[in-house]
Amino acid sequence: MTDEDPKAAAPSHSLDGVRDALDAVDRRLVEALAERVRLVEQVAERKSRGGAVVRDPAREEALLGKLVGLGQEAGLDTFLVTRVFREVLDHSLRVQLERLAGRAEGEEAVTVGFQGGEGAFSHMCAQRFFSARKAAIFRGYPDFRSMLEAVRDGSLAYAVLPIENTTAGSINESYDLLAEYDLRLVGEEIQRVEHCLIGLADVPLHRIRRIYSHPVALAQCRSFLASLPGCHAEAAEDTALSVARIKAEQDLTHAAIASEEAARVHGLPILRRRVQDQRENLTRMVIVAREDEPRDRRLPSKTSLVMATKHERGALARGIAVLSEHGLNLTKLESRPRPNTPWEYRFYLDFEGDIDDPEVATALEQLAEQTSYLRVLGCYPARTLPESRPAEPAPPSSTVAKPAPAQGVVRVGERLEIGAVPVVFTGPAASDAAPDAAARAHEHAAQGFWGGFLSEGGLLGKARDGILSAAQARSLPVALPIDHAADVRELTRRAELLIVPAARMHDTSLLRELGHVDAPVVITRLPGAPLDEWLDAARFVRERGNGRLILLDGTSRSLPELALLPELTATCAHPVLVSLQAAAPEARARLAEAARVAGAHGVVTPASDELSDVVAAVRG
Repeated sequence: MTDEDPKAAAPSHSLDGVRDALDAVDRRLVEALAERVRLVEQVAERKSRGGAVVRDPAREEALLGKLVGLGQEAGLDTFLVTRVFREVLDHSLRVQLERLAGRAEGEEAVTVGFQGGEGAFSHMCAQRFFSARKAAIFRGYPDFRSMLEAVRDGSLAYAVLPIENTTAGSINESYDLLAEYDLRLVGEEIQRVEHCLIGLADVPLHRIRRIYSHPVALAQCRSFLASLPGCHAEAAEDTALSVARIKAEQDLTHAAIASEEAARVHGLPILRRRVQDQRENLTRMVIVAREDEPRDRRLPSKTSLVMATKHERGALARGIAVLSEHGLNLTKLESRPRPNTPWEYRFYLDFEGDIDDPEVATALEQLAEQTSYLRVLGCYPARTLPESRPAEPAPPSSTVAKPAPAQGVVRVGERLEIGAVPVVFTGPAASDAAPDAAARAHEHAAQGFWGGFLSEGGLLGKARDGILSAAQARSLPVALPIDHAADVRELTRRAELLIVPAARMHDTSLLRELGHVDAPVVITRLPGAPLDEWLDAARFVRERGNGRLILLDGTSRSLPELALLPELTATCAHPVLVSLQAAAPEARARLAEAARVAGAHGVVTPASDELSDVVAAVRG
């Protein structure tokens, strides 16, 4: 950097002059990031002396909250600030872990293997896990076996191995190979998987006749594939290599399912995003090495092992009981057939705990007595535990009012719990306003995006797609109205909450179908309907298996009856929200405050000018 004040010289009014000024700003950003990394390394050096925690989530939340506030003062989008600094904090933690493990700057480059081609999800996972290494070389392999053999033979330092997926389940081949090879697990990473349909050109979907992808990816996209009549899905060795294949074939009727990064690498257009069956589609990958690696015991750890029980009644139950008796939380139990031993099985277990902990060591000794075979696959820092999740910005006020206690709390997505803290859902009043409404929702820290203001019933496909895209761009859970029982399965895949409109409160066909899905459901009270009829509708859904229910009072034409709330929240097993849509804009904040005092667990309100006042009123 020069001694000249960058703000002193105004950029030229020409386009080139503005671009030169942008280049100078970008250079300062890079230099600031480099300086921050150097300071983080100093933090790690001091933490290596012991005492201080490695990760302090409360500090991260406070820091993100402060940075969001600074961004708002500077006119920056809060989503941009949050996203950028989450990445910065994540990288800072990885730098600290590298230094605390004794790996210093200047070490020789490591080679890391992944299955597939450039842009594969395993490749993306490897890049993120090893992002704090000063030098890493990534190599693609055609299959898991050849990759693990390269680790065994020493030509690879590490391999990234997918182990389970939230949609397709456990990856059996990976478990079998871990039992076969004498290798060690030294880490894990969670890779978000968002599949895209990629083609040679922007052609209509009805023209696609063949789609290539990895078998696991095809299994994760069954519903989308079933919606394409006359199209054949063909298994391939990898998602990213499928994109390379259609590029080489140059057939406009062929497409591939792969990552957005794979489309970028090969310069091909994306025909449809998020074609997987589940919105939250995550793959857990383990990092495989030849030997154990140092780890800092101040971080939460996970231990993985493989075992075979004695061929005795209750042997598995006794083994699991050993872990429970020592206070060890079992997070995974997988069975696979034992080779050449019909009707006997190997079991793969993960539990929270560090093998250097005396309690864990004792538990493993006792477990060995209950098994005919036991091998620890590895002990490593955990990425799937709640304390390992990225921090959320702390709210502006540290004194957030608690709602009236509900007997049940409904979990929505990864983070939102309706009934635990007051919530605000907001959304557009017109279909073309969805992007602006989502930006405003994120700016004012609304917890979800409400698609129920555009109609009292179902949405037309185009309006629904606009709401979903706007919510996705801002990482907001979305609630969509549902008008017909036939739409339940599809909308369960696309939205985090399903809204039963007031006019459908007595639709037993719709309620019956909603009782058969594992998804949060909002049941809107028909104006004037007695309280017991409203609760009967909820009971009808619950008795068919789905207890993730939320009650909503108020519609576009009727105000909520706040007088009902004290009795309702005192006796009802479900959280209660109120709609402010029918209120005059200037009265919504006062109504929100009254609803909170009466016991409501949150509000839904249009994303209009008074949103900030409504949010403040709900939070008390």
